This record gives sequence, C-alpha cells and structure tokens, in this order.
Amino acid sequence: MKSISMIILSAALAVSAFAGTPVANSGKAVQPYAPQEDNCWAPGFTMGAFAGGLFPSHRDSGVAGGGVLGEYFWTENFGIQGSYGVYATDSAHHQLDGSFIARAPMGNIAPYIMAGGGVGMNGANRGDFHVGGGIETRIPSMNCMGLFLDGNYHFASRNSNDFTLVRLGVKFRF
Repeated sequence: MKSISMIILSAALAVSAFAGTPVANSGKAVQPYAPQEDNCWAPGFTMGAFAGGLFPSHRDSGVAGGGVLGEYFWTENFGIQGSYGVYATDSAHHQLDGSFIARAPMGNIAPYIMAGGGVGMNGANRGDFHVGGGIETRIPSMNCMGLFLDGNYHFASRNSNDFTLVRLGVKFRF
C-alpha cells in the first residue's frame, strides 16, 4: 500500500512541476495562447440562396422568383459575385449576373454597393448592366452565416425592358 501511495504522490509532484505560467529566460511572463475571435468578414468564398422580386419598369406589378449565388472577397472590402435567378414572368425569366462589390464592415453589419453586367433570357437573350446596394449581417455564433437584403436597377439593351431586382437571402462561408 505504501508503494502505491508513493507512486501517486510522485506523479502528483511531477505534474505540478509543469503547472503555472511559463517564464521566459528574460524573466517576463509569457502569455498563454488565446484563440483569436473569428473575423466574419475575412477574405474568402461564400455561397448563398435568395428569394427575390423582379419589378419591370413598364408594368405596375412585380413577379416572384429566387436563385443562387457565389462570391469571393480577396479583402474584407472588395470582391466579386456571380448569381443566377429565375423569375415567374409570362415565360420564365432567367437572369445571370456578375458584380463587383465594395462593402464597409462595421461590427456584424456591412452596407455594400455593387455594379456589373448580366444576361436576361426570356424568349430572347439581352445584355444589361446594373447598379445597386444592400446590407448584410453576419452571425458569429452560427459559423458567420450571413443574411442579406439588396436591390439592383438593371439597364437593359432597350429602355422598355429595364427592371429592378430585390433579393433577400442567406450566405454560408467556406
């Protein structure tokens, strides 16, 4: 019994020798490693989905639709986005867009502006360019999932085909 007690006591003394704050040779205490808080606006790739509305400038009512998007930010503030949406017009309106985005993160919220070009397909293909803006929030406790609301005015190849797109969606970081 004495030998088991001596082994346990020796192990306790050996483990306690390594406890406490480590001291460097200079005599200054070394801070233990603390994990950095995740920056939800860090550069990288995100994918998302959205519900949207298409509001033609030549009609009084809009139509509903939705789509998917992918974006890549090479800094916290600047990135690109590609999106595809389909909207329930007389015949399905397919919209492919590419945008440059500039955002200004402030805590968990980031307003942004965007501009780019695209192709609308609704029986006939036509090119357009767009400008717009929106706001996004990121939720750190949910792996920085983002919620966004934005709007773009699309200048179509013929003025009678101009339209506004409004989107509400979710984004996931990879």
